[in-house]
Amino acid sequence: MEELEKNDIAQQYFEKDAEILGDNGVHPKDVSEQGGGVIKSSYWKFIGGFFALLLVGFIGIPFIGNYVQEQEDKAQEEKFAAGVQYMQEMQERLKNDTDGGATAQETLALFTAALKKGDIEQANKYFVIEPKDRQEGLIDVLKNIQESGRFEEFVGYVEDVDFMSNSSSGSVAIFRNINKEGIADVSLEITKDNYSTVWKIEGLMF
Repeated sequence: MEELEKNDIAQQYFEKDAEILGDNGVHPKDVSEQGGGVIKSSYWKFIGGFFALLLVGFIGIPFIGNYVQEQEDKAQEEKFAAGVQYMQEMQERLKNDTDGGATAQETLALFTAALKKGDIEQANKYFVIEPKDRQEGLIDVLKNIQESGRFEEFVGYVEDVDFMSNSSSGSVAIFRNINKEGIADVSLEITKDNYSTVWKIEGLMF
């Protein structure tokens, strides 16, 4: 009995809703059909979007991979070209450097003469020009000696250095001033680069 009453009430609400929809020009059947159409439309949109994403993935991922590889190759080529250019410019600087002697002894004599005159700027020109940090380091060593108040002492030691040894390649010469205790008061290393026409001071210890 209660079940029948519930069904009657539900039927009454359904009929009432139908009347309201009818008054607004909408048939219940149309609502049902519209709902189904919306669901079908959303379904096909989802399917279409899904396949579109797959297509973009298949096409886009290889494209992105190729693009990244091309950029890496380009960067490597530019880096190599920059390295080649640097080497060429360095070789050119070494070839054009004329501050020094044709032998290690000549360079030592020029360096000593500049020191005796107190011409630090000229003395610095006999230091190697490459690598740049080595040149700057040697300039600092000479500057520190001058500022320490022992410059005259240093010059005296340089004047009395003796040739100690030469490398097997013949491109490195060592000069030292050895005191009575067998310790070097001054040591100079003078070298010649393959691309240079003059010998340059590469090492200085005091």
